[in-house]
Amino acid sequence: IGVASGFESMLGVHQPIVLSSVAIVAIFTLLLFVFDDFTRFILHYVLHKVPMLWEFHKVHHSATVLTPFTVYRSHPVENYLYACRMALTQGFVVGLCYYLFGPTLKMIDIIGANVFVFAFNIMGSNLRHSHIWLSWGDKIEGVFLSPAQHQIHHSDNVKHFDKNFGTALSVWDRLFNCFLRASEVGALSFGIGKEGEMHKSIINIYIQPFVQIYKKLKQRFS
Repeated sequence: IGVASGFESMLGVHQPIVLSSVAIVAIFTLLLFVFDDFTRFILHYVLHKVPMLWEFHKVHHSATVLTPFTVYRSHPVENYLYACRMALTQGFVVGLCYYLFGPTLKMIDIIGANVFVFAFNIMGSNLRHSHIWLSWGDKIEGVFLSPAQHQIHHSDNVKHFDKNFGTALSVWDRLFNCFLRASEVGALSFGIGKEGEMHKSIINIYIQPFVQIYKKLKQRFS
């Protein structure tokens, strides 16, 4: 409501754009998918590039074996940031479409999931955190990130650091010059080396990020 009101104050009140209900649903569904994927990329990129935030994201990357449960190996602070991102993204897209098309909005979904997200999952995206190497070939990987490309993102090889931040679309990685195809990579091992040693217990997983941030701040201001 706030976003829609903001557009009204900036651009003025207008009559909803007249399109078929099918077209409106398709546009709304696509915008939700694209904006969600882009903001996921941006937050993921920032989690790697901002030293204080990397301390929290490091928990996820400390895994030396990838399984489908690795997606849940994340610090509560990171989870909170992703929840805020989702709320802001959906709020913006819903507000924009509310302003453009009126209050009657509906997403194309399958079992409650955006149809594009559902299709991506069917293609095997949940194998991103696994030992199963699934590449979709250079052409498809130029548009969609394969599970193999995300496994590269978890590689402990310095050549692979800060590559393939995206979730579904590879266009963002290409724009930010951090894209790497699966065909360019050989055997992989995972983790962050010695840095990961501090995340071998539940207590350290929760506490160490705060300890490391305190040490960095103390060093900076001492």
